[in-house]
Amino acid sequence: MSRLALIVMAAAVACSPTGAPAQVSATRHSTVDAAASQGAREVLAQVRPAVIQIKSFFGSNTAQASHGTGFAVAEGGVFMTNYHVVAEKVQHPDKYRLEYRAAGGETGAIAVLAVDVRHDLAVVRATGYAPTPLRLEASPPVKGERAFAVGFPLDVGLTITEGISNGKIDDAFEARIHYSGALNAGMSGGPALNAAGEVIGVNVAGYRFEQLVSFLVPAAHAQGLRDRSLDPEPNADLKKEIATQLHAHSADLFAALEGPMQTQAVSGYSLPAKLAPFINCNASGEPMSEDPVQTVRVNCFAKAGLFLQRGLSSGDLRYSHYVLSTDKLDAWRFANRFSGLTLAVGNFGSPRHVGPYACEDRVVGLRGFDASMLVCARRYRRLEGLYDFTVRVSSLNGSKQGFASHLDMYGVEFDAGMKFIRRYVEVMEWKP
Repeated sequence: MSRLALIVMAAAVACSPTGAPAQVSATRHSTVDAAASQGAREVLAQVRPAVIQIKSFFGSNTAQASHGTGFAVAEGGVFMTNYHVVAEKVQHPDKYRLEYRAAGGETGAIAVLAVDVRHDLAVVRATGYAPTPLRLEASPPVKGERAFAVGFPLDVGLTITEGISNGKIDDAFEARIHYSGALNAGMSGGPALNAAGEVIGVNVAGYRFEQLVSFLVPAAHAQGLRDRSLDPEPNADLKKEIATQLHAHSADLFAALEGPMQTQAVSGYSLPAKLAPFINCNASGEPMSEDPVQTVRVNCFAKAGLFLQRGLSSGDLRYSHYVLSTDKLDAWRFANRFSGLTLAVGNFGSPRHVGPYACEDRVVGLRGFDASMLVCARRYRRLEGLYDFTVRVSSLNGSKQGFASHLDMYGVEFDAGMKFIRRYVEVMEWKP
């Protein structure tokens, strides 16, 4: 026997006085894997007839523009899916058409009945296909329970993935369930289920470039939209309903930001900090940098935006602070470097969706210092009363130190947006 073989044998024996655990462990893992696989097979067999692929087509093309998944939630061919799966049809009804394909090969047309853009949900009706609906479990799943997601990823056929339900995400603006299983493009709108085959959520998204961090819309929201869609007199004007939902989202966003505005001290300046639990902030700097200008960066994101259609979202805000100082450059060179941070880029959004920016620039007196303040606003062309804002505030009280603060808001009401801008700026302070 070779020396390598002896080393391998010794390592296996060292696991136990008898040398047997390697076989016992393999048997145990095989049993667990078999049980998990059997659970997935049973759930898939149970829900398979109720799950359809939903395809979007542009014009008369036979090649699809996009696809997602749907599942039966009521008698008569009523299915649930994500709003973003049918968004182009809703926004451009004369340009797009929707079709379904069932796991058994049945095909037909799809009509949109109701939408909930805040939770990325839509209810549709399939022509000529009406399987038994799945049961919605509105109670939040217990953290740690086994869960399954079903859908049509990447056009490779009906697929089931297995993971763990980790409960609702802490401090999210809109409720989402963290699912530690894979969700890929095409599974959007499919059902997420517990071991009993009950729908606990709707597949909605995964983090790009991250592994097994996926999100579900809680089934309670799907239940509410389903019930509203079955009303004898549903709202037939989907675009009007979407506009109403966007205004409500904007109002709720600013309501969540009410109260005293939290600040943080950076190099003598007091600046807006994490303003609500759902806002994520991070800070960075270059402690060993050879750059003659030292920069501290603070970036904050609400992650509250709603997808409306390709190239257009609404109801979100972000802000950043850039605090600069130098002991190596003269005032002129520092000012030249600093000026690049005071510009308003305003390059978000397509001209077909939003109008041009109108801007006003002035010097304002803040707490202990003067600042240059630029406020730009533009309106949404087809969503009356919603605006984007770009705000730039830059200090004027130092020749070798200063800050530039950037605030950007998308798809919010004008008066509420202006009120928030005033609150945001008025808390800024210089404390030498």
